[in-house]
Amino acid sequence: MNRKTTFLTLAFMVLLAAACDRLGSPNLDVQTFTLEHRSGYEAAELIEPYVFGDRQEAPGALNATHEALTVRETRDNLEKIGRVLEEFDQPIPGIRLRFQLIQADSFQERDPAIADVVDELESLFQFEGYRLLGEAIAPVAGGTMAGENFSQRFLGVGNPITVEARAFVTASGTVRLDPVQLSDRFETLMEATVSITPGQTIVIGGTQTYRDQQSVLIMTVRAELE
Repeated sequence: MNRKTTFLTLAFMVLLAAACDRLGSPNLDVQTFTLEHRSGYEAAELIEPYVFGDRQEAPGALNATHEALTVRETRDNLEKIGRVLEEFDQPIPGIRLRFQLIQADSFQERDPAIADVVDELESLFQFEGYRLLGEAIAPVAGGTMAGENFSQRFLGVGNPITVEARAFVTASGTVRLDPVQLSDRFETLMEATVSITPGQTIVIGGTQTYRDQQSVLIMTVRAELE
């Protein structure tokens, strides 16, 4: 083999090695995606499968803030991530929580105002009848993952009774009340932690007041999209 052939062979091997290196190490770009309606932390969980942090030669990476997401990945993956985030970053509808305060006693006729929960009440408690005492409505903003406090008085109830809660709303719309409290002027009557989805009605629990030990008060809540 002469020098010229040897030189060409070596040059070819260098080019081949460089090409292999390029094939094994894809070119990565960095792009920041700004979010208007959803949290960057939520988005990070969603697009994590598109970021190959375990790639040996050129690992991808992401960094999240409350309002944005910065991603280091290949151009085609960044385009996929952009499309996913465009669909994800939509306004979250507000949720209205409708609390009902129900009295359990020996009522003979069914109260039509609580017809949707009477069957469940009868399966949980052993009273002869139930009637609605009052309602409280609490609006909760969509996407309140950090928590939102509210306090509402039940209308139609002579003794001032209040429902208070700290509400957390997930991206899927599930509302977590942690905690939710029922109180009158003298004491906390009930405290619990519950999760509820839009369209669902749940019975939170029953209690007696300090001033009236003869009847039981039951609190329910229904989540409705605004």
